[in-house]
Amino acid sequence: MSKFYTALEIAEKLKIKKTTVYELIKRGDLQSSKVGKQLRISEEQLDEYLNRTETREPLHVPTFQPESSVLERDYLLHSSGLILSGQTTPALELLLSRMAAHPQGMPVLQSHLNSYNGLYSLYFGKVHAAAVSMKPEEASCLVPGVPLAFVCLYHFPIGFYVLQDNPKGIFTFQDLDREDVILANREKGSTRRIFLDHSLMEAGVDTDNISGYLNELVSDLSTASAVLSRRADVALGEEAVARTTPGLSFLPMGILPMYLVLEASSLDKPGFAALLEIIRSESFLSDLFGQTGYDVTHTGEILYL
Repeated sequence: MSKFYTALEIAEKLKIKKTTVYELIKRGDLQSSKVGKQLRISEEQLDEYLNRTETREPLHVPTFQPESSVLERDYLLHSSGLILSGQTTPALELLLSRMAAHPQGMPVLQSHLNSYNGLYSLYFGKVHAAAVSMKPEEASCLVPGVPLAFVCLYHFPIGFYVLQDNPKGIFTFQDLDREDVILANREKGSTRRIFLDHSLMEAGVDTDNISGYLNELVSDLSTASAVLSRRADVALGEEAVARTTPGLSFLPMGILPMYLVLEASSLDKPGFAALLEIIRSESFLSDLFGQTGYDVTHTGEILYL
């Protein structure tokens, strides 16, 4: 005669909870029988369950590749040229044109990313270098564990774009929370947005009180256009754009550096030597200063972090 077990006895044999036994029965994994009004598990039913679990194929757990390995398969990294991230500026356009004409130069593909996203892409191996306008110690925190080289390109003024003669009388960051002032903002991660948010915090200005703060545009040309068309009263950007846009005035609010950031080991690789040679050449310095008027005193200097 077959022996029958209670749910508690099965739990003790299998070293599981009594509630788990009932769950196995409910799912149909463990067969059971009614003896009178009581639920019981026969010895044969227990053996059947044990035999089935012993021969069952192990659970297949799919293998997920980390994001870094997926990104490294990007077709761009299999090209024969260099991939440089950075939003369009007169200096980058000049650098790219010189690189294409250099005897030892390599094709350069520009990936239009802001400072934050450029560093993120550098960390994951999607770009070879990133044009970044941030303090080196802040930038290096976004690429942890990677020795970096910061090649100085130039220093430039950043400030307010306003209509000519500044009809709204906008002079400080505190003026941005006035009810009659509308801001044309830049996207998160951009140099302008980072500088703006730092400055607003230092000035004690609540961004919730700024009209237009949530309206994000993605270039200095677009924010300058918003001011010029009177869709906004003020925007933050670099001086060169305002100088070439009739009808705008520029109010300087600070000086920022522009670096070309890359892995320190890359400086010895083909292509990068040509890039560094161009940046340090007299003709590049002369043309960069002539086109932008920016400070090139430290252009070509390298900081290692």
